[in-house]
Amino acid sequence: MNTGEFIKYISTPLTQEEMILLYKANNINYNKCSLFFDYIVSLNCKVYDTFLGDDVINREKDIESHFLWCFKDVVKDFKEEGIKFSDDDELRDYFYNFYIEVFYNSNSKKDSIEKLNKLAQFSFDYHRIKTRSDMDVLIELYRLFEKSLNFKLKI
Repeated sequence: MNTGEFIKYISTPLTQEEMILLYKANNINYNKCSLFFDYIVSLNCKVYDTFLGDDVINREKDIESHFLWCFKDVVKDFKEEGIKFSDDDELRDYFYNFYIEVFYNSNSKKDSIEKLNKLAQFSFDYHRIKTRSDMDVLIELYRLFEKSLNFKLKI
């Protein structure tokens, strides 16, 4: 992909019709998008609100422990509401790497919470007009979340 194609990929909005076709082709459901949006925002709040500061959480092991506690606690919070996510390695690893880059390595934690919330807004805001790049992130994350979501059928 050359520079011009890349810029088009990340900046040109899809049409409403293209988005609808991609949603249908990838079995993307509005209610699940809302659920996954809430999950990301909950995880963002948990990580940000419980972070004790760079002077306390600064080694790789401390960072990993903090993130894993937050991730598992969000899974527990959703379970208490009747929504069961498994502690899926792929989903956890995706978010761990994302938080390392955007939050833990940031010099300004206050600014990074806005960036963290943009992942939810850009990906899982179902009605927001997306670029092809946004849609690719949505599809990848949606699939990771679906693998992690445990449905119990009521008979």
